[in-house]
Amino acid sequence: MTIRDRGILGVLSLLLLVLTGLVIAPSLVPDGPGGPGSSPAPSLPPPRPYVEGVLGSASLASPFSARTPAEREIVALVFRGLVRLGPGDTLVGDLAERWEVDATGSTWTFYLRRGMAWQDGQPITSADVIFTIGALSDPEYTGPGASSWREVTASAPDDATVVFRLATPLGGFLQAATQPIAPAHLLGAVPPADLATDAFGRQPVGSGAFRVSTIDDARALLLPAVPEAVDPGAGGPGSGTPAPTDSLATAEPSAPGGAPLPYLEGIELRFFPDAAGLMAAYSSGAVDGASGLAPADAAVLGQTAGSRLLRYPTTTLLGVTLNLRINHPEFRDAAVRRALLEAIDRDAIVANVLARQATRADTVIPPTSWAFDATSSPVVAFDPAAARAALTAAGWKEAQGGGWIPKGATAPLTIELLSPEETANPAAFAVAAAIADAWRAIGLTVTQTPLSGAELLGDRLGSGDFGAAVVGTNIGLDPDLYPILASTQTTTSGSNFSGVQNSALDALLVAARAPGTDEARKAAYVALQRQLAAGVYMLPIAFRDEVVVVRDTLSGPDPRPIGGPGDRFWDVLTWRLADGR
Repeated sequence: MTIRDRGILGVLSLLLLVLTGLVIAPSLVPDGPGGPGSSPAPSLPPPRPYVEGVLGSASLASPFSARTPAEREIVALVFRGLVRLGPGDTLVGDLAERWEVDATGSTWTFYLRRGMAWQDGQPITSADVIFTIGALSDPEYTGPGASSWREVTASAPDDATVVFRLATPLGGFLQAATQPIAPAHLLGAVPPADLATDAFGRQPVGSGAFRVSTIDDARALLLPAVPEAVDPGAGGPGSGTPAPTDSLATAEPSAPGGAPLPYLEGIELRFFPDAAGLMAAYSSGAVDGASGLAPADAAVLGQTAGSRLLRYPTTTLLGVTLNLRINHPEFRDAAVRRALLEAIDRDAIVANVLARQATRADTVIPPTSWAFDATSSPVVAFDPAAARAALTAAGWKEAQGGGWIPKGATAPLTIELLSPEETANPAAFAVAAAIADAWRAIGLTVTQTPLSGAELLGDRLGSGDFGAAVVGTNIGLDPDLYPILASTQTTTSGSNFSGVQNSALDALLVAARAPGTDEARKAAYVALQRQLAAGVYMLPIAFRDEVVVVRDTLSGPDPRPIGGPGDRFWDVLTWRLADGR
């Protein structure tokens, strides 16, 4: 029996004891299920949590500190946002029961559910939302999500209402409202600059269906956010008397504070520093699931008897960012960029490098997105011969000693292709290696340079000191390409790493992110995708899947498109282990 079941039956059991008395005549109690003299019922192992092995680690679990995939998963299980992911591509209310937006799309009003509480019993109010958004938008805050809310002003007319005013109206603002909310009464006095490292992350107090019991270098144990037993001495008038119930209806079970109760007895995330250790733990039966593995390793475990792969399509694009600044004239011709894309066999990369745990990308908008339009994103076929011909037509020349001389240059070009280190991101590293081989196959000279995350993003991409790079870019469930392609975002703090400057593209980016009817927004994205196809500003390779290997003893997970690692727990309240054990 699960904690959720006990939550329903606990009140009924207490009432039964009161009515019948605490002492039952021994003569009326059988020796076993078959009556006097029968054998006792066989003992069952105690219920246990779902145990998942994770490649990686977690040390802090706060909305202000979660950086690793494991930390973001814990935050998703412990904290709630105003809205959350629902089935398909929907968003449903979470802390907020309803919301409304004005005709301009610049003012959003959210109405909180009444009676909600943090896991320490303190009420959840609009003050918590105001605090969270204020901290995220504070220039002194440098943790996850820093600067993402700086054009938003939040106010609270009362304890249950929050009003957001956007300096730039956004059609996809509701997606941003999935932001986990933090408790103001525990963190409000912490300077914004210290929130990302505050000790709160080691013993977080959340609002969700799970609470953190343990988090250390080896594991994180999350238990349902409900007391194991009711303390009859807690006091209060009528505290020992169950509340009246309607015998014709069963109330939805929930934890104190309004969070629904899970069926699972808990979730234990065990951390592994290497894939070999995680795979061995799964093979030995020590864990029920495995996440964070490279595609090939996940495919191997998925073939284990009684196992299956859960594939969550993500909005993370693996692609090639080319430096389009004036000091890199070799890539400023769209025909050259298209030739480089023609030379890459993306289907082979999906099949062989990514073990079919990805979808080929024909544009920078995920094919699972409502905004994707196939007719506006024509397929650029793999054709090495056509790629060579296109380079020649663009004025490039093959050098006698090997390599290609770009138009206007006097010496062969060496393309330095940056990528993450293999240990940090084996999939992106392997994709970059495949791209380098593909370009070498048409005669280009290419060197692959693996870098740490700080070196790749901060030292090289952020400063514009690169030629080409393979990176993962999260486009978002409600795609917003403005941050990665708009002219204004070519700064040391912006995300337009390519440095593209195109006024026509800028206008389409603004139109696509603007509020409007579904039909108007779709039309804006169709126009944008036509421009993207013509300009080939990035070389799209594939959209990766978030893949988890689980045993058939786990039921409930229903994969849907997700934007980040924690999103896969959108339906965790339905998960069960076989027999609850």
